[in-house]
Amino acid sequence: MSPPVQRRILGIRWFLTAVLLPVVLVAVVYGYGEYHRRRDYRPYFIQRHGCLTTIYEAVVEEGAGHQTVRIRLENDGGLVVDGYVKAPSGHSGPTAGNTRYPAFLLLGGVRTGKNTLDYIHNTKNIVMLALDYPYPGKKSGLSPGEFIRAIRPIRRAVIDTPPAAMLGVDYLLGREDVDPERIILVGGSVGAVFVPAVAATDTRIAAAVMLFGAADIETLLSANINATRWIAGPASWLGAVLTSPVEPAKYVADITPRPVFMLNGTGDPRMPEYCSRLLHETAKEPKSIRWIDAGHVDIRSKEFHSLVSRELAAWLIGQDLISRENFVEID
Repeated sequence: MSPPVQRRILGIRWFLTAVLLPVVLVAVVYGYGEYHRRRDYRPYFIQRHGCLTTIYEAVVEEGAGHQTVRIRLENDGGLVVDGYVKAPSGHSGPTAGNTRYPAFLLLGGVRTGKNTLDYIHNTKNIVMLALDYPYPGKKSGLSPGEFIRAIRPIRRAVIDTPPAAMLGVDYLLGREDVDPERIILVGGSVGAVFVPAVAATDTRIAAAVMLFGAADIETLLSANINATRWIAGPASWLGAVLTSPVEPAKYVADITPRPVFMLNGTGDPRMPEYCSRLLHETAKEPKSIRWIDAGHVDIRSKEFHSLVSRELAAWLIGQDLISRENFVEID
């Protein structure tokens, strides 16, 4: 074989290895990712939900007129979720008396835990269940290596959150102090992302509330990743693929005919207005939309909590889901 022919063959091999193969791999990965971004995961959520088999309860606080209980729920498939319940005193367990109250199923931030119960201010005679996310790993300050190792369990936690929330509904329905017709799903910030997937899957939920929610996770992530465009773009796409099972835009329209309340803040640097408006426009009637001049979620501000609570209470009262007596100090 002559040297020119050999060089031509080597050039073709180099082109196939160094150029064409990476392009093909990128195209395959992109196509696979886009397929999963569009997939409806509700059949999986229903299957993973299974049957609630074990309930663990431990009282952690006795307050003025209420009791706070730490709970752990487990289903027949090994899914475990922890949370806290705040209920009127004397009606804290599944075998309570005949009085039935509205119930809030709360999904808050990643590290809020029991504090989520305090974010809805001035409640009275409401049972509130704040669920943790089913992710036992490190939640902040991850090194690049730790993040890569955490990708799989993080995705698992994302997929397991809707069925975990459905176990929360099971638990509330098993309490004799909960009105089964008034279980209201409330998600704030990160928790709001999960609300459409949960409410569209579980029709036992009477109403859905998204506080500072959004659709189009890729755009949302891009606005919050502090990196160059060449890093932020692929990272946002990968994050959108990982969280695609709960992409709000896929599910929010299917909450109808149950009422939906969406509250967002103007001037929020971390929440692109496009993402909030996309959520609002995709949702179907009956829906209520409120904008407040509050920026992003400020969990340290009591004034912020009071403002959000007043807006939420006014909507719930207008929907006849609660009475004015369920909230105190409401204007």
